[in-house]
Amino acid sequence: MTDVTAQAATASTCAPTSVTWRLLFAQTGGDPLEDCKDAPSLAEAISEAAKGFPSACWDDVQGGCRREVDKLLDLSVERVLFDGWMKLERFKTCIEESRIRSGDTFFQDLDDHKIASTHKPRIELRYGAVKVADLDFEMELALKIKGVRLEIRGGKVVRATAGICAASARLSLHEHVLLERATPDFPAPASIRFS
Repeated sequence: MTDVTAQAATASTCAPTSVTWRLLFAQTGGDPLEDCKDAPSLAEAISEAAKGFPSACWDDVQGGCRREVDKLLDLSVERVLFDGWMKLERFKTCIEESRIRSGDTFFQDLDDHKIASTHKPRIELRYGAVKVADLDFEMELALKIKGVRLEIRGGKVVRATAGICAASARLSLHEHVLLERATPDFPAPASIRFS
């Protein structure tokens, strides 16, 4: 039995209604993972990992790895934004005050800024209970935001409105760059609702 599973180093996978990094890129020029699925370094790493399995399983291993790679950009933009904003002292202060006065709505305007996030997902390959190989990725994501206003209630961001955004992503596998992609500036959605 072949088992291909993914383990993310961070808990930022998205809820079904979240805006994902894949969606940001798809709206401005297509899914960037399509460009890397046949990258020589990815194909070589998957083929090398498959050699640890009986040859009858190689196609399943390769297909499973490609399906897991396809999920790497299904990360919540909202989670990355919130984690980045929590590093700002004035944002943390506003969050704390909104917890104390939970019936009030607070607004926090932020200057133009960039939020960067690094994720280290791993695809673990197992044959039954035996671990055969790991594919260790590093994904660097960044979002430049101009003119954002946050609506905060009860210690949570409930909505963000922004003017212009730009996103970038870099995906590496065992230190080989599989893709680097950046979007042009694009108008942000009228608002992003946070769960």
